[in-house]
Amino acid sequence: MTSPDRTKDNFVLYVTEIKHRRFRVTGAGRVVLEFDTGWLKKLMARLVHKEPVSDLEFDELASSAWLAMDGTRSILDIARIQSARTGDDLDLAVARVVQFTRYIARRGWIRFKEAK
Repeated sequence: MTSPDRTKDNFVLYVTEIKHRRFRVTGAGRVVLEFDTGWLKKLMARLVHKEPVSDLEFDELASSAWLAMDGTRSILDIARIQSARTGDDLDLAVARVVQFTRYIARRGWIRFKEAK
């Protein structure tokens, strides 16, 4: 019996690529994702005399992880960058990056490719 190829099952070896292209980087280096404001949100905002906002601003760690997702780096590579940046243990950085990656993948903002 042959052993399965574990690299295919290892999530941290997948390469991330950004699908959501409508984002900007603030002067403080934070990423802000921009979304379309639907008619219902515009109506609700008008009723309470506010401007409708459909942007999402990431914190510093999430922003640096997002910007590192260039289509060539694996999740493990991004975790190594985060670990070096924050001085945290690699295992902790991997756990953070995996959690963030799953969050944004569920929303369809990134896609995965297998590392070559």
